[in-house]
Amino acid sequence: MIEKTRLSLWDFFVLIVSGYAIMLNILAHCLFRSLITWDVFLSTPTGLVAVAALPSVILAGLLFEPLANHITKLLTTYPWRYIRALSFKEWDNNLRTIQDEACRHVPKGIKGSTYEYCKNWVCQNTSDDSYMPFLAKFGFYRSMFVLLLLNAISIPFIYEFGTSKTIGISLSLGLLALLYLRRSGEFYRHISSTIYLRFVSSCKAKAVDSSGK
Repeated sequence: MIEKTRLSLWDFFVLIVSGYAIMLNILAHCLFRSLITWDVFLSTPTGLVAVAALPSVILAGLLFEPLANHITKLLTTYPWRYIRALSFKEWDNNLRTIQDEACRHVPKGIKGSTYEYCKNWVCQNTSDDSYMPFLAKFGFYRSMFVLLLLNAISIPFIYEFGTSKTIGISLSLGLLALLYLRRSGEFYRHISSTIYLRFVSSCKAKAVDSSGK
């Protein structure tokens, strides 16, 4: 029960942090475009804001998460994979070694990816959730990557900052988005290696127990 609560808390944390970032981003655009003014917030009852803020933030995080997941998969399938092969080359080589070790313990005839099987096995057969902090950070950086990327693309079309300023802001946001994409890739590899290692160690421990009996 404690482990299940801990898992839900990690999900809750990511949704709140991502949701706040999304809501602040929307608020900033509305203020810059003069769609709303600060008088709206000053005239709104504090109790109403307090009650509506948390559900709105969580809803924003829930709605944005599948969009971020789809866009990231779409972009990383083709252009990013060539950059990834260079930037994560050593990391992926080490991960491949761990994955090969895990494959030796996966029953033959299992369909689907080795990662999904190992992840489901660890969740069902152990109480270990050490990969959850990595999963939470991966989800956060992935969402922030997409949010920054959407801003970098849209700013030249919705603001009249002037050519040089618009290009500078868009490029800055684009570079920052790439940094967040890189960071999400690092945490994804942390998740994978943690799950594979936990799976292998659990299988070996069971084998030792079985041989002892």
